[in-house]
Formats: sequence, C-alpha cells, structure tokens
Amino acid sequence: MNNDEYKISEHLPASIDAEPVVTLASTVDAGLAKINPDLLLIYPAIDTLGEDLIDCLAVQMHVDDYDKAAPLSVKRKQVKMSFILHRLRGTKYAVETAVNMIYSGGRVKEWFEYNGHPYHFVISAGENEISSTMNFKQIIKSINAAKNVRSWLDYIEFERKINQHIRVGFVKKVEADICVYPITLNRTSTTSSFYVGVAMTMSEEIILRGE
Repeated sequence: MNNDEYKISEHLPASIDAEPVVTLASTVDAGLAKINPDLLLIYPAIDTLGEDLIDCLAVQMHVDDYDKAAPLSVKRKQVKMSFILHRLRGTKYAVETAVNMIYSGGRVKEWFEYNGHPYHFVISAGENEISSTMNFKQIIKSINAAKNVRSWLDYIEFERKINQHIRVGFVKKVEADICVYPITLNRTSTTSSFYVGVAMTMSEEIILRGE
C-alpha cells in the first residue's frame, strides 16, 4: 500500500472504530488528500529556490517585514524564520532574530543595560558595515513587526575598533650635591622609582535617521 492509498478511517483501532470518530477520521483523510506532497519539499529547499518563488512564499507565509529590494540571502532568511517570528512575536528573541537577518551578531540591549527608560531598548549591530545603500526604513519596519507594541526603539548603535600605535619617550635626570671635609671623593649612585601611565581613547558617533 502506498502512502497516498492509506486511509486513517479504515485503520482505526477497535476501541475507537465507531461514530463520530469514523466521520472525523474521514474528514481528516479528505483534507490530507488535497495536499500536494511536492509542496512538502519546498521548505527544506528554500536555500536553493529562485527569487520569484521566494517572493511568492513570502506572500503565502505572511512575512510582514518582507522587502522585495533586499538581497536574496536576506529574503530566504525572512521566509525561513517567518513561522518562528509569528509564534514568538513580541519577545526579545523575535526582535533579535529579525535583526540578525540583516546584521549578523546583532542583539537587543534592554533599558536597564544602558540607563534608558522602562520599555525602551537599543539595537546593538556590533561591527557590521554601515552602507550608504542600506534601507533603514526597512530595518525599522522589521524591528517594529517583531517587537511588542509597548516597547520603543531608541536607536541602533554600531561598534568600531580603532587600532592606534603610541610611542612615548622619557628622559630622567637625577642630581646630587655632596660636600665632604676633609676632601675624600668616592663613587656615589642614587636610585629612584619612576612610574608612567598612558591612556588613549577615541570615539566616533554616527546618528542615522530614516525618513
């Protein structure tokens, strides 16, 4: 017997092989018969599907923050994660998942982590590149689609590491006057401790505001 020939209603155990279970099982059989088994293979193959099919799947799966102008790799991530985001919408995890589709390693900093106001948060995008072609309106749309209504995004921050070489030179001079009588000259030496500390800080602030 092939899988498409199997009927639940015809293989019920004796303990439940009676109405209304038989009718319920027949209804399930009818629903399963309408499913095209080829469609079950689409989700595992998302990473190999063309852009046209990905666009169609985004409509079918109700990807609220879908951007047709986004790179194909981002589109695929949005479609694959749509089920999880719909189920966990309004949580910190959902927001971080949405952010990581665009900024790898991005995370949510809650208000108490940066002395903000309650129900506010910040997106830390790490060391991801800031491109002039970024659609920040779409990024904000993705965040708003994943967060809960009471939470407010304050800003998106990017981190930059700056390597700098510092060369420091010092000269220390110590003098001692010695008067003796009768005159007797001996070699003398003096020692002292000398401590030096150097610190350098550099910062860069970039404020990005979408229209």
